[in-house]
Order: sequence, then C-alpha cells, then structure tokens
Amino acid sequence: MDARGGADEVVRQRLPLWDAFAALFLDHEPGEATFRDLARAVRASGVAIEQAEAILRNEVFPVLGWNLRSVAGEWAGWPRDWLAANLRPCSGPSHRPGGGAVAREIGRCRDRVCAHLHALDGRGATMQGLD
Repeated sequence: MDARGGADEVVRQRLPLWDAFAALFLDHEPGEATFRDLARAVRASGVAIEQAEAILRNEVFPVLGWNLRSVAGEWAGWPRDWLAANLRPCSGPSHRPGGGAVAREIGRCRDRVCAHLHALDGRGATMQGLD
C-alpha cells in the first residue's frame, strides 16, 4: 500500500468517530441520547479511550469548534465527505484546547460521554483534560 492509500485507510477508519463527535459541535444542546450514541461509537471504533480523546481534541475540535462560537452556526451537521476533506488524522497524545466557553462545553460533553462509557463497560473509562 502506498503512502496515499495508507492515509485514505486512516481517514476511512476515523470517519465514523469524526461524524459522531461532530454532533457535539452543532448549534443545539446535545442530550443524553447523543452522549449514549457517542459512547457506543467510541466502543464500536475499537480505539482506546485515550485515542478517542486525542481524535476529539486534536482532529475534530480545531476544525469544528468555530461553529459553537458563531451566532449562525451549523444545525444540520456536516456531510461525511466534507469531514473527510477537512479533518486530518493526527498522531500522538491529545493536546489541551484553549480555554473559554467552547472548551468548557466540550469538556462537559466529554464527561457525559464518559459516564455512558462507564455504563457500557462497567469500569471507569475517562477522557481527561478537555476542560
């Protein structure tokens, strides 16, 4: 497999999580059903919780965080082809996003997702450090 084929495969693997995490950046209040669906998406992805956190913080937050700062933000979501074209896989540990209301809100949402992950697998899964 060439380098581009490898990159395409990583994007294909990331896309379901990018799509799921994008729900946190819509211009409406996510509810418990959203958090439950996100926990299931993380479990279905097969990635470790630390990697899921890095995907949220390093890949999704930097590109979609603006939507929560906009008065006329996106309500309907982003098509998967748009996510695939605009988000990029990163490697390494998760980075702390800047402070402010958006980072605090995403941290609150992360905590709710973690509560549902805990309920799914019966252990204390966490996604630390977003707030």
